[in-house]
Formats: sequence, structure tokens, C-alpha cells
Amino acid sequence: MPEVIQDLVDILEKRQIRFLRLGWVDNAGVYRVHAIRAPRIAKMAQEGLGLATGAQAVPVHEDVVAAGLPIGPVGQVWLLPDAESFRVLPWEPEHGAVMGSFVSQDGSPWAYCPRAALQRQIDRLSERGLTMQAAFEHEFMLLREKDGILSHFESSHYASSHGLDAAGPVLDEMTRSLEQQGIAVESMLKEAGLSQFEIVTEHGSPLLAADQFVTVRETISAVAMRHGLIGTCLPLVFEEEAGNGWHLHFSLFQEAENLTAEGPVLGELSASFLAGILEHLPGLCALTTPSPNSFRRIRPGAWAGAYQIWGYDNKEAALRVPSARRGGPTNIELKVVDASANPYLALAAVMGAGLDGVERGLTLPEPVMEDAGSLAKEERQERGIESLPSLLSEALACLRSDDVLLEVLGPELAEAYLKVKESEVAHFEGGALEAEVRELATAY
Repeated sequence: MPEVIQDLVDILEKRQIRFLRLGWVDNAGVYRVHAIRAPRIAKMAQEGLGLATGAQAVPVHEDVVAAGLPIGPVGQVWLLPDAESFRVLPWEPEHGAVMGSFVSQDGSPWAYCPRAALQRQIDRLSERGLTMQAAFEHEFMLLREKDGILSHFESSHYASSHGLDAAGPVLDEMTRSLEQQGIAVESMLKEAGLSQFEIVTEHGSPLLAADQFVTVRETISAVAMRHGLIGTCLPLVFEEEAGNGWHLHFSLFQEAENLTAEGPVLGELSASFLAGILEHLPGLCALTTPSPNSFRRIRPGAWAGAYQIWGYDNKEAALRVPSARRGGPTNIELKVVDASANPYLALAAVMGAGLDGVERGLTLPEPVMEDAGSLAKEERQERGIESLPSLLSEALACLRSDDVLLEVLGPELAEAYLKVKESEVAHFEGGALEAEVRELATAY
């Protein structure tokens, strides 16, 4: 038995784990698991958990494989556990959890595996002597539910101490649960929306950041449920109210050196990386804000990044470079990200777009240092300020025509992803928000 598998088996025995949940995130952004009895783990960890290939072709709204794909009820793929991702669920202490990677029968990475897509981009960075540190901000709402109708848990506004007091027991349990699962919490905040809060976690490698995205999302929901509440990360729940973003912060490193800044401004390499992301943003939105609901949040005046621009300290820019009081900037923020994303695909696409900018030596346009939404339409046109897609269908069309992002995914995964998302567009787009929320509030 491989040593890493024996180590996992030993941990399960020591921690008295009865079930191990082996999980993956599918093309709909849904975290799915199989719970396996501990005595079966040694065999399963070597062989893998066999699943129908159609597991990566199911949209968020129904358990029906998207049409027109070569994966479905026929054929099998195997999910292998990543022992390094092991955690114990604080709300279910006899259950452990690990993330899995898909492999084909010969043990090679399956073409439809999202973790493999991310690993390819990590390897591309490594070939240049570079690494990335990344983290997400996690915004969510705590809501009451009665007869299928959601209502606010509390009514305070931005940074209100009353809001933190009202949600204190829930937030304390959430942050304690995250820490028990090995996630370092930096801060928590009462956000601008009613019943809206934010938890910020520390940076880590891209794979770790993606795994933690999944853990935080599950923890928010599980802990809220135990307090009789709905913890939802859905991008927009209530019309004309604040939405929930999961903004991505990232930095490039060469060994221990943060390459974000040269003096008070962006360094040359980070600027080219940012320029690549900026160029590919329309198609990137199909992977970072991939729900029909996502585009209800991304609107001018919502601090959500509705325009294809970048700027220093501009919270209306899709790409923001935060200043530091001392020294230069240390990270870049992508605001068009939310919890409906598959974090492995989102990070892979961000890295692939950035590397395209580096390889082509792209340069950034001038930063936009004002609220683009406050400018006259004519001035935006004159300055080349474009709106980002306003519908998922528009973003998917941009992705279909973006050869760089399609190559990041690979042809098989790209087509499966697009088919799943086009199924979601057909089901949701043009419908009422209330019906959408009923279906999606606890989906992600």
C-alpha cells in the first residue's frame, strides 16, 4: 500500500472516523460527495471511486446529463483522494472529507478533471520559475426561511457592531469550524447588505485556495443550518440589494519575492499578467461568474466590476490594485468572481489568461481612476471603456471565441462545460429572480 494511503488510513483510525466523504466540484459549480465507510478506504484509495462519466455533465437545476456530449451513462472514470486535503467536519466529527482528482483507467488525468486543469497552469507558472499565492473573500447572507420564502435575519448596515453582535454565535462557530479544518481566518465583517457578512481567509497556493473555497462554502451552509438559518452565497438574492461576491486576490512570486510591485506601482511582469487577464475578461466571466444569477449582481454602482477596466484603489473596476500605506501594492483583486464558480476552473482560467499576457508581453492601458459608471456614455466610448457581459449567454459566447481560455480547459472539458452552462441558460435566463432564488439559494 502506498505510504500516503497508509497515512490516510492511520489518520482515520486515530480520529475514529466512520465515514470519509470523497468530493469533487462539477461543471455546474456544485460540490458533490460520496461517503465511504472507513474499512473500505484502503482499497478505494488505491483503486479510486468509480463514477459514471456523466458526473461532469450535470447542470445545477436537474440531475440530467447535458445533451450532445460523449460522456453520460456509459463509461466509467475513477476519483482518487488527495490525502493532503483531509479534514474532519466539526459539525459531523465522525466524518472526514477529502477532495478527489479524476483519472482514466490507465491512471492518467481524465480530460474532464477540473483539478487537473488547474495543475496544468500551476506547472506552466513553475516552468517560468514562478508561483502564485491566492485567496478569496467570502461574502454570504444569513436568512430565515418560512413556507419557502426567504427573509432577512437582521437589518444593520456596513461594519455595524450590532450586526456582528446579532450574528456573533453563528459567525464564531463558522470561524472556529474553519480553523478546526486547518483554514486560517484573517477577519470577518458585517457587510453592506442586510444580513450580509464576509469572512476573509489567508493566502495559499492555487490548489489550496481552491480547496479552501469549497470548504468555506460548505461550512457557511452547514453551520447556518444548525442555527436554523439559511447560509447562502448566491450572488444576488434580493432585487436592488447588495450581492455576494467572492473576490479573488492573488500575487506572483519568484521564490520568496513578491513580484506585484516595483516601487509604488505594478511590476513589469505582474502588469503583463494583469493585462492578459484584462484582455480575456469577457470570456473569463463565464468561468468566474458562471451562474445566470451572477450577472444580476454585476451592475454599475454595485462595486462589482461591471466594466472591463483596471485601476489603483478603484472598487468599481473589475481589476483593482490595492495600495499599501508603506511600499508598493502586494496583490491584485479580481472582483468578477462569485461562489457559483468551480474554483479550480476559475483559477486555471485566471492563470492561463495572465500567462498569455506575459508570453505576449502585453502592456496595460492607463488605469481608470474614477467610477466608470458615472461617466457619460460618449466619454466611455472615447476612452475605450467597455461593459462586461450582462448575461451568462453573452459570457459563454465570449468564452467560445476565446482560444486561449479554451486551450486552458482543453477541448473535452471546454465542450462539456459550455454544454452544461448552456443548459442552465435555457432553464433560467429571462426568468423571475424569485423563482431563480428558490432553486439556487442552497445549490452552491
